[in-house]
Amino acid sequence: MISKSTVIWLGLAGLASGALFHTSYRVQALGDDLSGLNRAIIHEQEAIQILKAEWSYMNDPTRIEEMSRRHLVLGPTTADQMLASVDAIPKRLTPFDPNAPHGPALVAGTTVPMPARKPGGVSPASVPAGSVVLATYKVAQ
Repeated sequence: MISKSTVIWLGLAGLASGALFHTSYRVQALGDDLSGLNRAIIHEQEAIQILKAEWSYMNDPTRIEEMSRRHLVLGPTTADQMLASVDAIPKRLTPFDPNAPHGPALVAGTTVPMPARKPGGVSPASVPAGSVVLATYKVAQ
């Protein structure tokens, strides 16, 4: 008759062989995953090399110069373009006249009396419907 210890040892040997079988198949599956990832990495590195080559071609200064000559209507700057007087520069516009919010913007150098405002700026109720407030001014008291 078989003793209890023999049955226990046979059971342990069966469990150990099952665990070894499971582990070996798991290692094989992980090895397949690793080789697939390595193939994907190599594929991505090749794609990066192709993109780098395209980038260097697209950023070639001679190609860009030729494209700009062909597609843009730009010419070299002449001396006449550089000789401009200060009076030829348009005057800067200030935001708008608060007394006439629908009127044109003020030209620099003109003065308009500013009404006294309460601290806190413009209230939404005081702005006419459809107008846009570009700037608010705080008057020092």
